[in-house]
Amino acid sequence: MVKISLTDFVDYVSKVGGTKFTKVKTIYNRDPYERAFDFWLPLREAIIDLHRNDQNKKELDKVLLNLTDRKKINTYPGLVKQYKSWLGRKQIEWFDPPYKIWNHGDLSVKLNPELGLDINGILYVIKLHFKAESLSQQKADLILLLLNKELKKRAYKDVNFAILDIRKKKLFGSTKLGDQHIALLEAEANSFVSIWNSIGA
Repeated sequence: MVKISLTDFVDYVSKVGGTKFTKVKTIYNRDPYERAFDFWLPLREAIIDLHRNDQNKKELDKVLLNLTDRKKINTYPGLVKQYKSWLGRKQIEWFDPPYKIWNHGDLSVKLNPELGLDINGILYVIKLHFKAESLSQQKADLILLLLNKELKKRAYKDVNFAILDIRKKKLFGSTKLGDQHIALLEAEANSFVSIWNSIGA
């Protein structure tokens, strides 16, 4: 079973031609995940803790105090500022977001939105986008398609699934893609595994 993140899978689906092979090769040759080398981990966990513990948004500034990595020192402050600005004066309560593994054939994709938030009385499950590259509607559509298809069930059937591009303070909350497009993702999953196996052959 080939295990990858949702971000990696969507990046792959968004590629065309030979760049698909390049993307798979990059993932194939990547070192195994280690928390210590997860660039966004401290900020991601700080945002989750902020809401889970019902803290004032100013508490998010504390993530900046002990940074030693130059890239984090240059990148984190702007994201903290943008996230706090997006929060504004919203009334927010935390709930645990769903988590699932999407399996198709020999591919396993982790679906793990970070936040479950009641925002002014409306329930949202939110996937955070930290990267400098702006989130395109195309990528947002694919992510929302999988999240809605796999996670919008039982206790979460009335929840709005969304993706927040923190840098742009833009919340993507709807997609025109439907169940008929799942077949396209399944085909992409098959091609990903095929390329993966060819690299390892």
